[in-house]
Amino acid sequence: MAAGPVSASVLTRRRMWVLLGTVGSLLVVALVVLLIVWRGGAGTPGAATAGRPQPSSSPAPQAITPEPAATSAPGVPRPTQCEQLYSPAMVAAFDDLVLNPAWVTEENSGVTRGSDDAELVTLIDAAGEHLTCVWANENGGSGLGLTTELVWVTPEQQSQVQSRLTAAGMNCYEELDGMRCLLEATENGELAGESHFLRDGIWLATRYFNAGPDGYTHDIIANVWRDA
Repeated sequence: MAAGPVSASVLTRRRMWVLLGTVGSLLVVALVVLLIVWRGGAGTPGAATAGRPQPSSSPAPQAITPEPAATSAPGVPRPTQCEQLYSPAMVAAFDDLVLNPAWVTEENSGVTRGSDDAELVTLIDAAGEHLTCVWANENGGSGLGLTTELVWVTPEQQSQVQSRLTAAGMNCYEELDGMRCLLEATENGELAGESHFLRDGIWLATRYFNAGPDGYTHDIIANVWRDA
């Protein structure tokens, strides 16, 4: 999810059903290893890790209290479909992965959420209205995939999210008029991580495994805030 120009990623084609697994924990170790296993087993590594910011510490977690669903303030972008988030070049960069294949909406599909942190997922759900955008193999789970949840949050929720991301040991910094937080690790050649972006009452929560073209989050920002 590193910043930079959009480039094509060569993504693994073999199929496997999705089953989420994590090694380590976001809450108790300094280097968090996320293994997002898309049902059936390990996949082949995708994007390179060079130049990606890494977490430097893992402070004690802080509790998050869900609040009522947020409503957009005047002027806050409000896309209604996942297709509105991406440029044609970014869509092409995903190669064999497709956006929201039919199987991801099936019961017990095993599709991942925008974060591996239970409290952040609780806040996503508490916010109510949000978009869930999944890039996955069209025919079923495989060893790679990516999920982004675009969530509208209140100022209080946004502050809670940022505090939680910092407490979970993510590397957070100001970028593109917002706050960007990253967490990434490799284990046995597998690449897994999370990318979060907070700006103007919008939270982009992305979780990925062996997938994610360079410039992915920047591409979303450019499209969501196109008129800013």
